Amino acid sequence: MSSVEQTAGSSEQLTARQHRGTTSFVLGVAAVAMLMCPFLPAWVPNGVRFFPVYFIVPAGIGAVVSGLVALRRARGQEEATPSRARAGVALGTTAVGLSLAVIVWAIWALNQAYR
Repeated sequence: MSSVEQTAGSSEQLTARQHRGTTSFVLGVAAVAMLMCPFLPAWVPNGVRFFPVYFIVPAGIGAVVSGLVALRRARGQEEATPSRARAGVALGTTAVGLSLAVIVWAIWALNQAYR
């Protein structure tokens, strides 16, 4: 095998390993982006502003689960770069945590308003 073939083979393996965690990262970014939808200007239709809110928690949970799976698969591989998976887990956790915090705050505020 020539050195060109070896280099091409190793770059294909490295590229395949670098893509681990991309699904987690994309879901995490989407979940955090959906957090901002209610803050869009008033001229944006309400369906665009509030419909994505229903998908924040499922997208965040998907980001965390797929990121943890990617991190587990990358364990023990020196060439693997799990940074996307870590970022996806962090973004998914942030989206789910903020969503749950807003829900708890809304319940508390409504409870205080009716006392």
